[in-house]
Amino acid sequence: MTEANSTTDLDIGTPTAPASFMVSARAFASEEQARSLAGAVGESVRLLSCNFDLSGLDGVTVAYDYPQALLDLDRGYQSKHQLTSSDGLAVGVAMTPSVLRAGALKSHIVFNAAFVAGIEDAKHENYRFALHLIAHECAHAEITRKFDAAFPGVLLRQSHADSRTHYRWDCILACWDEYAATRLSAEFGEDPTDGYERTFLGHLAQARNVANDRIKAYRIHHKLDQVLAEVYSEYGNLLKFAAYHLGNLDGHGVDPGDRPETAAALREHWFAPYFELLHTRCRAIAEGYGRWNDMRSFDLIGDLLEDVLAAGGLHFSQTPDGRLQVNIPFTAETMPG
Repeated sequence: MTEANSTTDLDIGTPTAPASFMVSARAFASEEQARSLAGAVGESVRLLSCNFDLSGLDGVTVAYDYPQALLDLDRGYQSKHQLTSSDGLAVGVAMTPSVLRAGALKSHIVFNAAFVAGIEDAKHENYRFALHLIAHECAHAEITRKFDAAFPGVLLRQSHADSRTHYRWDCILACWDEYAATRLSAEFGEDPTDGYERTFLGHLAQARNVANDRIKAYRIHHKLDQVLAEVYSEYGNLLKFAAYHLGNLDGHGVDPGDRPETAAALREHWFAPYFELLHTRCRAIAEGYGRWNDMRSFDLIGDLLEDVLAAGGLHFSQTPDGRLQVNIPFTAETMPG
């Protein structure tokens, strides 16, 4: 892929986005500003649809009240889950949730307007950042389309038997989606490598200690559902941000070992073998991109998550009657002080 630094560098082919799609603008200072940025973002999305399959695009929202825009998005079905912007080590600035429209799965892209405002002017200092961000979200829309075509009726329409399966598939889809999105969008606009590396290394440095602290607290409060959610989240995020980093490096054709900070941090680290396995398994899914006949390659990421959880002291088993059993053995690292 040739690096694209502006929309004029994009491969010109047939746009795959719907002939007409809505770009909504929210919380702008004036209608003129709203129309201008919404138009620029919409045009960029249409041009990028020559590179990404956006035939499943529902629409785009550009919002200065980004957190509220996520909450207000009509997803086409009833759910207790609320879309929220991430914070902490990774601050969310855009999201491409799946939605249902007349029974069909679509993707709706939501941007924090402050982070795509630079797309209006190719000379703006944030133009290349905005271009990359838009490309990354377009990649997500394509990835969702490919998965839904291979496995119809799964996304948003399949319930999980228990919390273990729910958390497992949350991690599988997060890792695959971010690996694929960063790989597909790597060479559009600004190079995000340093940022992805910093975020991954931040999670790498703290994940085990944070998870251990959550288990220590569980020894006191005894709320199993709470500790499961917390420990799954911590190790799931570590795998997810590793997938971001790995996908982007593969998109640039760079070996992780050629990144000195990554190599140094992983040297003799407990997570190193899991990092390598995640890389192998994401690459295997990518090799069959859009041609998957079953979910076995995806399930291997779920197996990896459970191996990481077991290494961190959280084990699953089934009783003879099929009920899920959770064992969190006492260790020196997970005993309250």
